Amino acid sequence: MKVEDKEIKEITFAQERELYNTYKRAYVTKDGKVEIDWDSHDKAIAMALEFALDNPEEVLKNMSHPEIDKFAQDILLQYLRVNDEKKP
Repeated sequence: MKVEDKEIKEITFAQERELYNTYKRAYVTKDGKVEIDWDSHDKAIAMALEFALDNPEEVLKNMSHPEIDKFAQDILLQYLRVNDEKKP
């Protein structure tokens, strides 16, 4: 599986559920408004990178932090099947 131009690993269903449960904790409803818990969000992003890459430090060493965040977000969306075009 590829995200952008980089090969990423497949994840297990258990890893997918763990990632999903971490990611959904990032969105908290308070007084009828959705707020982002950035610690949970960042944890989900870090998990996605660890699941995806054998050696993240080596693969990401030439990317800026904003580029790493975008790449990790793209991986997260792929793993959580958010961009799955097979949906009805």
